[in-house]
Amino acid sequence: MTLSIAASWALPPLLPKLGGMDFKPPKGTRYALENGLVVYLMKDNTLPVIHMTAIIRTGKLYDQKDKIGLGELTAGLLKDGGTLKYKSNDIDDTLEFLGASVESSIANEEARADMFTLKKDLDKVLDIYASVLMEPAFEDDKTALKKAELLEMIRRRNDSPDRAAQREALRAFYGADHPYGWRQEIATVEPLSKADLKAYHANYYKPNNIIIAAAGDFGSEEAFLAKLREKFGGWAKGEVKFPEIPPVKVDGPRRVYFVEKDISQTFIVTLQKGVKRHDPVEFPLSITNEMLGGGLSARLAAEIRSRKGLAYSVYSYFAKKPDFGFINASCGTKPETYSQALSEMLRQFELIKTEAAPDAEVKRAKDSIINSFVFRFPTPFDLISERALYEYYAYPADYLDTYVENMAKVDAKAVLETSQKLFKPADALIFVVGNSKKFDKPLSDFGPVTEWKED
Repeated sequence: MTLSIAASWALPPLLPKLGGMDFKPPKGTRYALENGLVVYLMKDNTLPVIHMTAIIRTGKLYDQKDKIGLGELTAGLLKDGGTLKYKSNDIDDTLEFLGASVESSIANEEARADMFTLKKDLDKVLDIYASVLMEPAFEDDKTALKKAELLEMIRRRNDSPDRAAQREALRAFYGADHPYGWRQEIATVEPLSKADLKAYHANYYKPNNIIIAAAGDFGSEEAFLAKLREKFGGWAKGEVKFPEIPPVKVDGPRRVYFVEKDISQTFIVTLQKGVKRHDPVEFPLSITNEMLGGGLSARLAAEIRSRKGLAYSVYSYFAKKPDFGFINASCGTKPETYSQALSEMLRQFELIKTEAAPDAEVKRAKDSIINSFVFRFPTPFDLISERALYEYYAYPADYLDTYVENMAKVDAKAVLETSQKLFKPADALIFVVGNSKKFDKPLSDFGPVTEWKED
């Protein structure tokens, strides 16, 4: 959420600092309104402010193939396009005057609507917020402006070669025709109409498809819940129709993709098949990833950046998906030494699956993850919104409460077994963007190369 300058000072207090192994995140309270709207509340009266977020079960993943961009355009216009009750300019003027904010956005598997206000202005700002969620007007001039912004983003999407490499690598990995690999195009955004926006909103923005999380100085929870019931209680629930997401197929030998681009650096992205959401292997995989690419002392950075001086930035991470996610390791390096950096990345993948990590290294990685978890929730709002998010993604109710315990149980044996199961460098996708005229070795040394068009 983007706070206004006037509101930026009014941050909620820090949560209690507890020892890693003893940390049990406060729970807050969960409610459900009669129309299916789920509400998480955590009271905090240290400062007279209130933060709130609504998580809407939709996402870019659910766009139609000929309307890719519809979800983002809809989310971007909830507030900016005005509502049936408030003109967009009036909303902006009121929020600016009050030092409040209402923002909306969308990601691959969720949409958000965020609110911040001083306690004294709650009734007014909450009324705007409810109107934004329930009855957007999609004003013609603001819709045209937002659409023009999306079209310009499409035209400029390759201005940042490293970001383009990440995006296109995922398209190659999942397939450009799969929703995981889709991207917005001028042909899918330009025809979008107000009727499309209204239909999208009518389908997904329903109370039984939304979880709200709020924290702040709202007096009693009962009083605040009554305000929410007053604003949202009359919002009719209904059926939400989700498109079917086809299964993902990523198997087979190594694939190498290359984008020829006259740039000073070469960007390398490697992708390997990851895990489904809710797979308990996420705990040992988290430790594996921390050892491999979680920081400057991790294996990739220690070898490629510190010892060999081949890259300034090198890292790894993994992402979970409903079907299956991916393990990403990336770096930016000089074209004259790209093959050394890539070879070392592949060597580290092989080492982590063939040699058991020393207990001390596993412990360091585990401690780092547990300690960072303790400080992942600097404010009550961060915590309560995280609890709402884990319900949204269908995690067990005690996921956060048992996270430290589950992570602490992982040992070197589990890390090795997980690495052996997941790391398959011989099957990795390799995506490279750079100037091949300066390469120290041909890219074909790493496998058959497919030229990938930048458009």
